[in-house]
Amino acid sequence: MLQKIIKVGNSLAVTLPKYFVTERRLKAGDNVFVEADAKIDLLQVRTKANIFPSLTTEFKGWLDQVTNRYSSTIKELAKK
Repeated sequence: MLQKIIKVGNSLAVTLPKYFVTERRLKAGDNVFVEADAKIDLLQVRTKANIFPSLTTEFKGWLDQVTNRYSSTIKELAKK
């Protein structure tokens, strides 16, 4: 779908289509996760409910710690 970027105060925003909001029962003030992948020019919007459906909170916390601690190493390995 094609969406227009709009200016909201000092920020830019992309509106969500009505069917997307309705299907996911979203309302103003809800949080969503926005992931960007510059390599393939992709911007993904997800609701909190489906972001990590099979991961436990404990595993997600561990994964975040490892990612933060070794981020520079991971980036270097990704270049190879």
